[in-house]
Amino acid sequence: MIAPVAQRSTQSSRNPQREGLSLRVLRILRVAYVVVPAVMIAAAADAHDLERTQVLLTFARDGSFVLDVANDPSWLKLRMERFHGNFIDRIVLFVDGHEIRPSSVDYIDGPVVGTHRLRGRMPLDAHTLRWYYGLVIDAYPLTIRRADGRVQVEEIGGDAWSRTIDVSGQFQAPRMLDTLAPIAVVGLLLLPIVLRLAGRRVNTKDTKDTKTEALGSLPLCP
Repeated sequence: MIAPVAQRSTQSSRNPQREGLSLRVLRILRVAYVVVPAVMIAAAADAHDLERTQVLLTFARDGSFVLDVANDPSWLKLRMERFHGNFIDRIVLFVDGHEIRPSSVDYIDGPVVGTHRLRGRMPLDAHTLRWYYGLVIDAYPLTIRRADGRVQVEEIGGDAWSRTIDVSGQFQAPRMLDTLAPIAVVGLLLLPIVLRLAGRRVNTKDTKDTKTEALGSLPLCP
């Protein structure tokens, strides 16, 4: 007689402890998959908020310009320490293949942003402009107000050159009429004063002549 043989189960025995650990690891991975990208996006947004970069370039008809470069004051102070406050060398205005350096720079402090205001002059026959700002990392807007009233907004990719920007057709030399008009206005304002002074001199001379004639008609003492 053959002894009965115990049949093995084809199903592998499950370990409850191991299953619980696997589920916990899976949950952690799912949370990390959602949280880590969100944290990275928030960090990038915070860095952008720290810089608060805005650039405004305003042109006048005679080629003069005002350039306002605004940043967060605390961030700007830290970034400028290594440059000893020399801001004018941190920006480049490249016009028709040549750098145009601003003639003056002033700093305007503010509670939200600090602004470097630079002034200079473009050639009247300028055609193209490329812009560079070497302090920042994140993207920022460059707003250009042309002398003919048009407004352009360029998105600059942080520490990078702008694309080639058309600045032609907005500058012209001052006309003779524009130069003489203020002189004519001043002359008209001064004319009544000149006439009044001339009248007073005539009256004074007539009074002196009358007195001289009166004295001359008096009889001489013997």
